[in-house]
Amino acid sequence: MMPGTVVIAVIILFLGVAPVCADEIAFFFALDADFQAFKSETIVTRQPLKIGDHSVQVLTLAKHRIYAVKMGSGAVETAASAQAVLARFRCDRAFSLGPVGGLADELEIGNWYRVVSVVPYQKGSWTSGGFQSTKASPSPTEDSLAKLALPKLFAGVKSIVVASGEIFIASTDYRQQLREQTQADAVDMNLFGLLAVCAEHHLPLINWRVVTDKADDKAGEDFRKFTQTYDGAGGKALVELIRNLPPNPNSPESYPELQKLLQPTPSK
Repeated sequence: MMPGTVVIAVIILFLGVAPVCADEIAFFFALDADFQAFKSETIVTRQPLKIGDHSVQVLTLAKHRIYAVKMGSGAVETAASAQAVLARFRCDRAFSLGPVGGLADELEIGNWYRVVSVVPYQKGSWTSGGFQSTKASPSPTEDSLAKLALPKLFAGVKSIVVASGEIFIASTDYRQQLREQTQADAVDMNLFGLLAVCAEHHLPLINWRVVTDKADDKAGEDFRKFTQTYDGAGGKALVELIRNLPPNPNSPESYPELQKLLQPTPSK
């Protein structure tokens, strides 16, 4: 047997024990409507996995395997959710969808934005000049966005900086203070924990956020109204994006001749 034949045989033997996937993708969501809209366009591969207190949904879409988990409330809980997935499954890329409260007046409820930087506004130190926040963390995978065919909902959206912490901001006074302190455009309760875990696993992550309220005295009421009528548009757009992902050069799916070799031989 020639050396090249041996290599091919080993590849076939190795890959033949499990379905070949184009990409392994982590999907972190906050709003149930986004997950339900996403799930309706996928195939449920198996029953949800219970990892600690977290339920991980295993789905297939266009030969990509997706591990979906709800981020939870707060950056710490989000970090625990992300770690539940990434400590067990090796993923090639990750996406997250969720809500933000608007700090900048020009942000409109219902509009989507792309996150380019995150300020952990509750992490820092107290000094004689007051509380000094930790510097903003850049999104780790901005360069990969240019390579993706974006759906209409995400194409051309504005980029924002998000202040991230453990608190749901529902105070007009604190909204103004937070805007002045961080210079952030919006505030959320997930991103700091999510970015920390994805960076630890060197996982490319892209984040989109929808404004659900203005983080003011009416934030609680506006958030409830939004979630009651929201149709999961972000989840639908993410389905479209994943279907149009470029080929993964590390996957046999990208090599038709190898795929032919991986097909089972018909029985006579």
